Amino acid sequence: MFERLAVLGSALRESRSMFRERAALERHQTRLAGQQLPWVVAHSAYTAERFRQAGLAAAEWRALPSIGKREMMANFGALNTVGLSLDQVLRVARRAEDSRDFSPMLPTPSGEITVGLSSGTSGSQGAFLVSRAERLAWAGVMLRQLLPGWPAGLLRPQRVAFVLRAEGQLYRSVSSARIHFQFLDLLRPVDELAAELSRADPTLLIGPPSVLRALLRAGARARPQRVVSVAEVLEDDDRAALESGFGPVAEVYQATEGLLALPCPHGHLHLNEAHVHFDFEPLGGGYVRPVLTDLRRRAQPMIRHRLDDLLVLAQEPCPCGLAARRIERIAGRQDDALSLPAAGKRLTVWPDFVRAALGRVPFLREYRAEQVGERHLSLQLDPDLPAVREAAGREVQAALNRLGAEAVVLSFGPLPAAPPGAKRRRVAQRWKPPAD
Repeated sequence: MFERLAVLGSALRESRSMFRERAALERHQTRLAGQQLPWVVAHSAYTAERFRQAGLAAAEWRALPSIGKREMMANFGALNTVGLSLDQVLRVARRAEDSRDFSPMLPTPSGEITVGLSSGTSGSQGAFLVSRAERLAWAGVMLRQLLPGWPAGLLRPQRVAFVLRAEGQLYRSVSSARIHFQFLDLLRPVDELAAELSRADPTLLIGPPSVLRALLRAGARARPQRVVSVAEVLEDDDRAALESGFGPVAEVYQATEGLLALPCPHGHLHLNEAHVHFDFEPLGGGYVRPVLTDLRRRAQPMIRHRLDDLLVLAQEPCPCGLAARRIERIAGRQDDALSLPAAGKRLTVWPDFVRAALGRVPFLREYRAEQVGERHLSLQLDPDLPAVREAAGREVQAALNRLGAEAVVLSFGPLPAAPPGAKRRRVAQRWKPPAD
């Protein structure tokens, strides 16, 4: 009962954090930073050392050099504030993944800690820690933002089905007599999942878009009030297929690093700036890489943490009126950018260009484009038919020619089945250019 009341309180507070004026949002961030940064520096040895080496005080956090997931994992034990080693966390998290029992938590002097693993899409798997207070606050935010028909939706029975690699213990924090959760383990055969989803008939469906599309193809029948896309980039063809087969689609942007963006009533994705501060590194062509500072999370602090994701920020205000900045597009992981020869130098080809080219190929259901050599792209296609190969080659070559890439070699083959539980990467670089 206490947990449900805490979640509801968090959801009600979230309603007050949906700022309409940018200046008010920034004052809110400054107030939170003034509380968060001194606490983190006092309790996280690794964060304190970062400030010491930079010669900065906690109040000068905006100038702190950023770190990425590799540095976070290498210093995991000294970074977290609950006294857990990386070996302890990995042992529990991997046992949960193997047994499919995701209930165990780790006891600490600060209380029980939820642990888990990211899927390692960018080539580097991350571990995450969430305290009880953070779990309940997170669940309240999700309840406020995603529950169909908030707040009246609280008065009606809600059936939530989530299709994930690991069971969402965070989601279960909002469970009650009126909100029923069902975990559909995506390691099971697709036809079984499709049948179970049809029986569940959820009002809210949460899962990766590629998996939800596979369930549609396997005959799943459901009409949820809302579909929530997680774990993968939601592309236009995904949205169209899911809206046609299931119903209205919203997107949530989250990672090991936290809850990063949420949908507004107009379906646009807004940064979670009431809880997280974002800086951006420009990468050219309108792309930016986020550097985040979580203003509330303490078990595993994220201070000036650099993500691998590529974002395109919207330039126009959203008609919803929220002050939080809007994401126009999540363009993919930075290490999925291709590097091809062009006029004596290397040309960076963002995943967007490859996806747009292959999205024009008639009858192409799914694909994977990999750079496997200095000027060699491998296109794995479903279906792998002569006409599809011809069209895919034509569209990709035309797109690369427009960008100025020189003499790119294409090879073709069938798309292999993805390993169970793997997150989709449509564009990947397997060949790494030599360092400058």
